[in-house]
Order: sequence, then structure tokens, then C-alpha cells
Amino acid sequence: VVQAGVKGSQTSVFIRGSNSDHVLVIIDGIEMNDPSSPNGAFDFANFLLEDIASIEVVRGAQSVLYGADALGGVIQIRTRKGSGDLKLKARAEVGFNSTHHESLSLSGSTGQLSYGASVGLLKTDGESIATEKRLAPGSDIENDGYDNKVFSAQLGWQASTNLEANLTARYIETDVDIDGGFDWSGNTVEDPDAQNKSEQLYLGLEVKSKLFNGLWQPTLHLTRADIDRENRNARQDPFGTLDETDFSGEKDKISLQNDLYFFDNQLISVGFEYKDEEMKSSGFTDFGGFIIEQKTNADRQTKSVYIQDQITLNEQLFVTLGARYDNPDDFDSETTYRATANYDLNDNARLTASYGTGFKAPSLFQLYGFTPNNFFSAYYGNPDLKPETSKGWEIGAEHVLWNDSVKASITYYESDIEDLITTVFLPSFDSTAINRDEVEINGVETTVNIAASSKIDINLNHTFTRTKDENDDQLLRRPKQKASFDVAFRATDKMTLTSSLLYTGSRYDVDGFGSRIKMGGYSVLNLAANYQINSQIRVFTRIDNFTSKDYEPAYGFQAIGLAGYLGFELVNR
Repeated sequence: VVQAGVKGSQTSVFIRGSNSDHVLVIIDGIEMNDPSSPNGAFDFANFLLEDIASIEVVRGAQSVLYGADALGGVIQIRTRKGSGDLKLKARAEVGFNSTHHESLSLSGSTGQLSYGASVGLLKTDGESIATEKRLAPGSDIENDGYDNKVFSAQLGWQASTNLEANLTARYIETDVDIDGGFDWSGNTVEDPDAQNKSEQLYLGLEVKSKLFNGLWQPTLHLTRADIDRENRNARQDPFGTLDETDFSGEKDKISLQNDLYFFDNQLISVGFEYKDEEMKSSGFTDFGGFIIEQKTNADRQTKSVYIQDQITLNEQLFVTLGARYDNPDDFDSETTYRATANYDLNDNARLTASYGTGFKAPSLFQLYGFTPNNFFSAYYGNPDLKPETSKGWEIGAEHVLWNDSVKASITYYESDIEDLITTVFLPSFDSTAINRDEVEINGVETTVNIAASSKIDINLNHTFTRTKDENDDQLLRRPKQKASFDVAFRATDKMTLTSSLLYTGSRYDVDGFGSRIKMGGYSVLNLAANYQINSQIRVFTRIDNFTSKDYEPAYGFQAIGLAGYLGFELVNR
């Protein structure tokens, strides 16, 4: 996870060294990736964890079931569904930098209907996004605030034991102060009134049925994502920059998955999808009287079909085979496939393996986008880009020891990505997207979970990732080493104390001139405590960056320093 600055700053997720746009994010069946963003990725900065039931991370190419955007992996998030009597929950938190975060939710069910709704608000005065040590001499520091409002709702109808429908809606509105990037001397720039605003609307309808005594179980999904972003920057002096640019991304998707239980030891899934994506941009940037206007309108329609067979060969061996055919209207069609195997050595040990291919067409912005950066400098789309393709494999082992008190796993993986799309800076100081010939990625993931006692749980995670392009250069913002060490201590039946130590190794980035630069590693310690006063009231506190570590997750953008928070949660039970 790389957050380019403080709260509200662009937050990207990289899985196994792939690009952030290779990670498909799905919430309640709705694809969240923004067609109008530079690479089509999802910005995690604007997602508040309200009423989350589960988060599942699937690593490696998952194109067979999820399509082209899942070249590197999938993050699937599900929110809680209503059930039983009416349940109300209120939560409030205050902290450093005049931060406050409130949320209110309700859920329940009556007869055949289930329902749920939540509203959340996060507001903070923030800290400066720009790194102070990289500012031009004489520059003043100003804080960059952030507002986030979110509303979500769910309605479910269990028409019968064989038919159900679920309707989901999510609305997000954000306003974040930003700084002005870099000046001609390569220094970061403080900008007191530059802002990015966004409005995001996500809608989803799911209809599930069971036919022929459950032998055929079709699921229909209709989803829509509508994302509007605007950049505003007032002129600071007669020769300063005035920016008024707008971006809009829309994604409509229809999918039908048919799960077939014709055989006792197999689940065959056959699916059909149609996706319509569109991006628009408009507005102008005025560099002291030199005006650059932008106007882009591009779209893509993709038709897809896939099949997957999950086979239980015996009590020990489970195999999955799948293939997918994608037919975008602006590129040649592509077929991808994937095979996996799980073999249980015994009740406590398992071996896993997989091999698969992936495919991703360039984003609409990478192809046709245009954004002024500075005077006589802009990003230009590249309509000659080729789709990215990948092939990769992994092998792993899982083992449970000492009466389930220790669970350990290790996975080795390799992936080759051809025609990887990256942004480069040209001698003219402009930038554009190009295809790399080939990128090689390999690494090892290790996890150990220890129940040290009835009161202490310990989790250790380590990831080693090696990335190499055709010039033997490490990909940007991909550290070779990442690790975490988490401890949870149940001090009493009502109190739990937790600590989390996060380590990120050295990695490469680009400076204000677009040149590669090596960034040092860093460690961050976070602490938290929870106290359950009774069945209805819980209080909690946390301290982020306890040692007040000064570091840059991305060049020129500083992370939040020491910050403490205190809050409570009320639930009617």
C-alpha cells in the first residue's frame, strides 16, 4: 500500500509487484475501478471502512472469473447484511489535527425483507502533503485538510427458498486539499488553495435463483459506477496557475453466472459479461495567461464469456480449471486460462499450486487522456499502446502445528508481464505512457500465526518481491522487502491491547525532474486499545506512528506524523 501523503492523498495497492491498476476492487459485487483515472485504478484513500463484513485478497492473475482488470489480483469487500431485529450502531472518534470521524448505521430484517443503511463523515485539518525538507527556500508550511462523506444502503428480498434479490447503493463525496507537485528547480510546492473534489455513485442489483432442484443456480448482476472528479486551483499571483479541470468515468456491467451442479464432485460455472466504459475530461489550465484547454471523450465495450470447473478428484486432491474469452471493441480478442490444485497431505498440511495467464487493455486515459502539468509540460495519451499480457505460476505449502496453536504458510511465485504500461518523462518535460518489452517478477510470501497463549496472538508476515524490467531496473515504488509483526494481548475479558510494527524496505521513485532516485526503508509502530464497558458500549484509542517517524511513502510527499485518536461505539443488542 502506497499513500502519496496524508489523509485523502492518492492511495495505491500493489499486489506481487504488479501495477496498482492490475488490482480489481469489488465491493458488494460492484467493480470500483475508475475508468477516468490515469491508469484506471481504484483510489483507496476515499474508502471508509463502514460496516465491513469481510475483505478477501486473492493474489495472482484472476482474469478467468474477473476479467482484464484482475491481472495482478482481486480485493473483494463485502458489507454486512441485515438480519433479525432492528440493530442500531453509532460510532464517534476524535484525534490529532482536529480530526473527527462519525458514523451511524442500522440493519435488520422483517419477513422476507432485509435492510441496512449507514452514513459516515470524516473531517480533518490534516498536515502538509508536501515534504518540508524538499520545499523551496522560504516556503511556508500549510496543512492540507480532507472531508469525506459516505452513504450506503442495502435491501434484500427472499422471495422464496429458490429466489432472492439484493439491491445495493453507495455514494461517496470527498474534498481534499493538495499541493502543487514540483517547481522548475525540482522542489515540492506548497499550494494553499489547490483542491480535488469527487462524487462517486455505485449501484448494484443481484438476482439469484435455484432451478431444477438446485442443479442450475444462475446469478444475474447489473452494476453501475459513476465517478466525477474536479480539480480547482486559484491563481496566487498574476503569473500563477489557474486550474479548472473535470473528469468523469462511467462503467455499466451486465453479468450472468450459471453454477451447474450436475455431478457430485464438480461445480461447473459458465458466465457471460458485457461491460461499457466511458471517460470524459474537460476544462482548462491557465499558466499566467498561456491557456491550455483539454477535452477528451472515449469509450470501450467488452463482451466476455468464461467457464470454470471445480473438481474434487478424491478426499485429498481438489483441482480448478478455467478459461475466458474477452472481446473489446478497440483491441483484438484474447483468451486467458488458469489451473489450480490443492493437495491435502494430511489433516494438518496442504500443498497448493497454480498456473495462469492474464490480459489487460490500456486504460482509456492512457490511450487518449490529456492533462497539463506545468507551463509547456503535459501528459499526452498514447493511442499506439498495446494490451498487457501475463503468465505466472506459484507453489506453496500450509502447515498447522502443535494443536492448531501455530499456522504457517509459504508461497513462491513468478510472473512475466509483456508490454507492461508505464509513464515516462520525455526530453520536452512532457510525459506519456509506453509499453515495456517484458517485466519479470518473482518473490516469496511467508505467514506465521501463533496462539502463544489464551491471551496472546502473534502474526508475522514477510514478503520478498523482485521486479526487473528490460533494463534490469527495479519497478518504481516496489520495495523488495515488506514485513509486519502484530501482537494482540487480551489483558482482561473486556480489554484488548494491540501493537503493529510495519517495515517497508528501500525502493525506487522519481524526483521532481523525473529521474530515478532510491528511497530508504522505514518502520512504523502503531498501538491500539479496546475496552468493552458492557454489551452495548465500547471505547477505543489508537496511536499511529508512535515513534513519530519522519518518512516519505512517495518522493516529495510526507506521511502523517505521530497521531492519537479516542472514540466510542454504541450498539443496541
